[in-house]
Amino acid sequence: MVRIGERFNVKCAPLTLNGCELHFVQGLTYLGVHISASKHFKCCVKNVRMKFYRTFNPIYTKSKGANSELTSVQLFKSYCLPFILYTTEAKIPLSKSSVKLLDDCVKPAVIKINKVHDNDN
Repeated sequence: MVRIGERFNVKCAPLTLNGCELHFVQGLTYLGVHISASKHFKCCVKNVRMKFYRTFNPIYTKSKGANSELTSVQLFKSYCLPFILYTTEAKIPLSKSSVKLLDDCVKPAVIKINKVHDNDN
């Protein structure tokens, strides 16, 4: 069970359900979205970044041998972007820092695929 609110870090009496004690945790996953215990409702996007890079790196390594940006872009859109898009479409408000973390995943990937060495391009 995750506590969210002003007293999220205050120790409280244990809850029991059918004779079993429920434990309080710092975060949980519900429908693929990681929710963290905090003062305000917030999501953790670290696992999304990890899944994104875990998918992008092997795809990029294999597709750069084809010397086709179109192939790389199509694989990127089909396999890598759904991890980020699922998190943003889950109807959970993301903080500005979380959005920036997700944006910082996409920018380097696009730069690598297009073989550009500058963010302005």
